Amino acid sequence: MFVAPVVVHLSRLVTDRGKRPDAAGESAGEESKAPGEGDDTKNGLVLEESAPLKEKRTPSRKPIRIRRVRQTKVKAKRHSKSSSPSTGAGVKSTRDNKKKQIRFDLKPQVDTKLGGTDPFGVFELPQDKTTDLALHHWIHVFQNTRMPTNPRQPWMQINLSDKTLLSVTVYCSINHFFFIRGQRCPPAYLPRKLNAIRNINKELLKVPSDHAMVAVAVMTLLECMGGEPAEWVVHRRGLQLMICSRGGIETLGLNGSVQRVISWADTCCAVLLRTNPSLQPTLIPNALEPAIPGVSVGNLSERLQQLTASSHLTSGLIYIYLRLRYLTQFLSAIPVPTLTSSSSSSPTPLDESFFSDKIDFIERAILALLASESLAESKAAAFLTALLNASLVFVYEELREVPKWNNVSICLSQRIRSGLDLIELDNVARCCPDLLLWVLMLGMSGANPLEVGARAWFVREIIEVEGLFEVKVPKGLKEISGMQYFELAEGAITQPSSRVESDFDEDVRDECG
Repeated sequence: MFVAPVVVHLSRLVTDRGKRPDAAGESAGEESKAPGEGDDTKNGLVLEESAPLKEKRTPSRKPIRIRRVRQTKVKAKRHSKSSSPSTGAGVKSTRDNKKKQIRFDLKPQVDTKLGGTDPFGVFELPQDKTTDLALHHWIHVFQNTRMPTNPRQPWMQINLSDKTLLSVTVYCSINHFFFIRGQRCPPAYLPRKLNAIRNINKELLKVPSDHAMVAVAVMTLLECMGGEPAEWVVHRRGLQLMICSRGGIETLGLNGSVQRVISWADTCCAVLLRTNPSLQPTLIPNALEPAIPGVSVGNLSERLQQLTASSHLTSGLIYIYLRLRYLTQFLSAIPVPTLTSSSSSSPTPLDESFFSDKIDFIERAILALLASESLAESKAAAFLTALLNASLVFVYEELREVPKWNNVSICLSQRIRSGLDLIELDNVARCCPDLLLWVLMLGMSGANPLEVGARAWFVREIIEVEGLFEVKVPKGLKEISGMQYFELAEGAITQPSSRVESDFDEDVRDECG
């Protein structure tokens, strides 16, 4: 009698609770179990335990993998491995974390007893990519040029033995790296310059060492090539004070290396200041000079005599021109692998012949002739001065291998143009067409490409000379170097055409002689 209503009530309760699966188990237990009683009873009746409802479980789905456009299978496989944790991935991530925790300021383990050197720790060099770039460029590029003086000492060992010189070496190497690419050193590298100047100033407080004097000389050359005049003037004055404190240039050591670097800095400043060099170093200009077939100058002496009206000036100009030609032939006769290679301990042909002394000697001869009275009294002083300035451009760009468009070459190119503007070039073309073309090509080579009209002026004059004589100069002086300057210029030694002869009048003949 009482069973039916209870069963109906329970079935309705179960049905309602079944619609809410999250509360089914909890509510079923509360209804079937009275508080304080262990048996499921309702009014003395034992109720059967209702069967638990089966919850509907959604099938497990794999995470959706989104493929990017043009994603390769390797990247997709790598992505799937990284998304699923595994033992191998955990080990790999642990290794990566360890790599990230490596301290880069730790000093390398170098055994100095075995000849090792630790420049990073001893001289406090910045441990970054710029230092690595500078040292690598210095060893593998700069040392294999003709800019270091001869005989070439193991320059890297010398530079690594002094803090001041090494800081200058790093700054110089960075500048050369950008210079050969036609760029200026970015402002981000100015801390290297400040570090070098700070070390130099410390050396000025005491008796300077040989390494410190080389550092100041290199800094002077660097500022002359790519710095401001106010800076290299200060370095030059400091270098002179250091030489006086040491008792003269002849007392310096390192087997003459200090003297040669300072001598080049002295001549470079003299070129920019239009003065004579202030130092007189001991040079070896004629060591191991083999006999090289020369060139027949023909009537060059007679043709120059028409412009100079002085036998002393004529002989000096011919000596400079032929000496530059000989040194260029000397370089071309040396095999390239043994020319300036610094990887071997054996001396190179340039070291054995003291090649930098030869360049220094001829550079001083050019400066002495520029300051001579015979040049000032010549009727063709403007052209002859341009000829000597072109010789200095050839010395720096072809013999010393200084990168083009440096301050010295640009300054000399401007002087060449200003001198040639004062004369009628047709007058010079009648007497010395070869020298005129040689001067024009070197003036164009040193001209600043960023200056409007600087190279265009030389191009117009070269085209005019090409029209008068049987010679063809490559456009833009492309692939012209060394002996090609002389060969192209000497190709213009022909008799002027009838059109040129008709342009010369009596006034021109009087001016030429």
